[in-house]
Amino acid sequence: MIDTPMLVGGAFLVLTELARSVPAWLRVRRSRSSDGVSPVSIGVLGGTVVAWFAAAVAARSPAAVVATAVWFGLHVLLWRETARVTPPKARTIAVTAAVSLVVSAAVTIGGWASGHGDAALAATIGIASVSYSLPALVSGMTSATTAGLSMAALAVNATEGAIYLVAGLGLGGITPAGRLVPAYLVFGAVTLASNAPLLVRTGSRRLRGADRPRTRVR
Repeated sequence: MIDTPMLVGGAFLVLTELARSVPAWLRVRRSRSSDGVSPVSIGVLGGTVVAWFAAAVAARSPAAVVATAVWFGLHVLLWRETARVTPPKARTIAVTAAVSLVVSAAVTIGGWASGHGDAALAATIGIASVSYSLPALVSGMTSATTAGLSMAALAVNATEGAIYLVAGLGLGGITPAGRLVPAYLVFGAVTLASNAPLLVRTGSRRLRGADRPRTRVR
């Protein structure tokens, strides 16, 4: 029997991932600038892919598994485009991604093996969320321009944070009703807190015409 609320919630989650990730990737591609984009954030976030899939499985949410796959595919495109536009950032992204992958996978696997899977996932995603959100916030708030940041992606990021908070409480149909998912609660809170200042700064600069994209040269 089809679980309609979970199907609807899952479709919304996948659409949210598309609405967040596609503008972020295209902004860098079209503007030919990664100003305001933190290579550390890209690397750390990319390295947490194992933990995110584990969280989706632990939440018993097929929708979250699909959304995670969609996110990771688009994140790789952002990674590649940022490295192409700003070659010096390529090494930073690769190194931080490798470290993040090893650490997050080890903690996740170790947690499950010791019977503390949910706690390990919450700790892994919580620490990772702070580790990539803080550099992104600092980079976006201190960079000379925010030409590489997408307002649409920032706005959707905040919305996504709210969605994961609701899902973490076992509401909204994305996860089974009443099932608490600590990893999603932590991620949602950090995401909301870190995107609002960036959205305000980027929006202010766009209104003043301070971040006009460079024309793409073919």
